[in-house]
Amino acid sequence: MPLTVGIVDDDCYRVGRSCLLSTMLALAACSSSGPVEQESKIAASTSQTAVMVMDAWAAGAAPSNYASATLQSTAEALVEVGRQIESDNPPESPKRREVVTAVGQLSAAAKDAQAGVEAGNLRQVSQARQELRAAAANLAAAYAKYFAPKS
Repeated sequence: MPLTVGIVDDDCYRVGRSCLLSTMLALAACSSSGPVEQESKIAASTSQTAVMVMDAWAAGAAPSNYASATLQSTAEALVEVGRQIESDNPPESPKRREVVTAVGQLSAAAKDAQAGVEAGNLRQVSQARQELRAAAANLAAAYAKYFAPKS
């Protein structure tokens, strides 16, 4: 039996979006590690949420309005993650810039997916999913590089 997501009205969409954003912000506040580590983990988790929503929409298990709203919230949350990393107190470093760039790529892919869902374009959503996965790999590499032991 496939998992289906059904939401009755626009108020539920707004509540769902608010819950997603609140959860991500709460996760950031609970961690005792530095901003780059906290925000990178939030970005990785958020990108996985976007992939699940895209997959559910493509399978017909999530309505377009729900998928679009979730992807919009995801993109907005990823923009905020990038801002948080950029606002970290230490001076800008190329390694931190790579993390910020990867987070920006995640946000752009989520926006592309949202546009695809709104247009009902499965091919565009599939392309955005590939972009999101590539950006997630870039984030993982940038994160590893950022936290690599200094020699």
